[in-house]
Amino acid sequence: MVRFKQYFFLFTLLLSIGALEVAAQQADSWEQVQQNKRGTVTALWYDIDPFIFKDKNGALQGVEYELMHAFTRWLKEKYGYEVAISWKNASSFENIYEQVKQAKASGLFGWSFFSITPERQAEVRFTPPYMPDMNVLVTNDALPLYNNKDAFADTLSSLQGYTMRHTAMEADIDALIRGRQVPVSREYDDYEILRKISENPNGFGYVPLTVYVVSLQKGIKVKRQHLFATEREGLAGIFPKNSDWQPVVNQYFQSFECKRVVAKLLSKYLGSETGEIIMEGVGTSPDEQRSAELELLAKEREIISQRLVDTLLAAEHDKMLRNISILAVIVVVVITVLVYNRYRIKTRLSDLLIQKNTLIRKQNRDIERINRKLHMRVLQAQVNPHFVFNSLNDLQYFINKGDKEASLAYVSRFSRFIRELLSQANDPEITLAQEEQFMKLYLELEKIRFTGRFDYVLETAPDLPAGLSGLPPLILYHYVENALYHGILNSEGKGEIRIFFQYQSPYLVCTITDNGCGREKTKALYDKRGQNDTTPYSKLLQERIDMLNDEVSDRIAVHVEDLVTPDGKRAGTRVTIRILVSSRKQNPVVLDY
Repeated sequence: MVRFKQYFFLFTLLLSIGALEVAAQQADSWEQVQQNKRGTVTALWYDIDPFIFKDKNGALQGVEYELMHAFTRWLKEKYGYEVAISWKNASSFENIYEQVKQAKASGLFGWSFFSITPERQAEVRFTPPYMPDMNVLVTNDALPLYNNKDAFADTLSSLQGYTMRHTAMEADIDALIRGRQVPVSREYDDYEILRKISENPNGFGYVPLTVYVVSLQKGIKVKRQHLFATEREGLAGIFPKNSDWQPVVNQYFQSFECKRVVAKLLSKYLGSETGEIIMEGVGTSPDEQRSAELELLAKEREIISQRLVDTLLAAEHDKMLRNISILAVIVVVVITVLVYNRYRIKTRLSDLLIQKNTLIRKQNRDIERINRKLHMRVLQAQVNPHFVFNSLNDLQYFINKGDKEASLAYVSRFSRFIRELLSQANDPEITLAQEEQFMKLYLELEKIRFTGRFDYVLETAPDLPAGLSGLPPLILYHYVENALYHGILNSEGKGEIRIFFQYQSPYLVCTITDNGCGREKTKALYDKRGQNDTTPYSKLLQERIDMLNDEVSDRIAVHVEDLVTPDGKRAGTRVTIRILVSSRKQNPVVLDY
């Protein structure tokens, strides 16, 4: 877990440094601001209450946030310069420091209540301190209040330390445990440190006094050890070493106006009394230190007392809510019993009504089923004359031609065709064998009429199961007729119609391929003649297919594609019809319509 946190920190740091050049574009120097009478600076921040954080609506606020804006207002009032601030979330305390340390741009500021130390002064510039910097040692609330340092030192080996990396707090805790084997977990957030300490009975660590006071207000149960406080020069913002903002920054942050703003902000975010205690610091003389300690103790007791009062009020509020809830449950139970009795009566009546409605719905479904069957038969009866009329036209053609032999042959085949047609007329579905026989009869009739104009091939896949059934009659015929009349007969030379059946469980797939002129040329020819390029009854056929698909979802699917040669010339049309069928090798598919 420690290694993962290290990798995560390095990854975050690299991302933040990569964004540094973008931030630099909005980091004007003081010289640029003076020349242009306006400019933009970038302020890096990291979420820590009460210095800088987001409110419930996601807007930034806090002591350092408002202090930075007070600085730009002061620039406007004193010099008449408009300086905008571009706030960038650096994700961590370390990222802010590293970005400012490596920045080449002058107008880059970092805010995260930085302690002023000699080591840091060698790497970055600081604003003059805007408030005292005191770290206090806090322990779990269960640990005693130690009266001397030796007593606490004797228990260190049994405690667990918590601190934040690369901070003055880490330096303080390292100095405290120097020479002793004490486990220390180095977290990334002040309040996370305080939560860890409050959860671990042996937890301890250093935090800024301001953060400690806010943690008490937040209800985090920790205890301050009075003997181990550390104090530094102060808390401040940072900016790059090569920045030219130092003179004007010093001018503002050393002014009375800045001190007045800071006092007002501390009072706003911590309370007036707490703000005064923190701003006054611990003092230099023993009397001043005792006085400051007493004031801080009094404030701690006040906060803890207020927290106890709030807890008691919350408990009383919870008790009142519990009593109200019990009363509400009793009322609900009584109402439920009354409602249930009414419900039982209504349920009996409702059951009778449901039974009658169910019977009515069943009768309606039966009527609707009968209507669909009648409608389907009507459509099929409308399609049947189409075959007969075409065949009679063909017979009339041969008689007018005076070809007796062809007429007799045609009459013989036509009679067989009519017998097959009549046998299918009353059947809602047929077998594949019947479909093949009917297709052969039709194509042989057309071959007699259009002698020498086309050949046909009717094939089935070797693995096609025997006894396939469930095919709606007079469906495939339409597409074969289209292939002949619109494809073959509108092209020059001898044509070929190839019909191929294969089985893709649970579907029969029929592919009808012709080498005719293609749909585009056919449409152009019919447009030129002022005719429709669809065969009669095609609309009726589509209506049949739609009805069949309404009864059984996805029962029939049709796909048409134009064929072209490798050099891009038209090579005919392929129609693929997929039909849901029944096979002896599987449970029969119910195809009722």
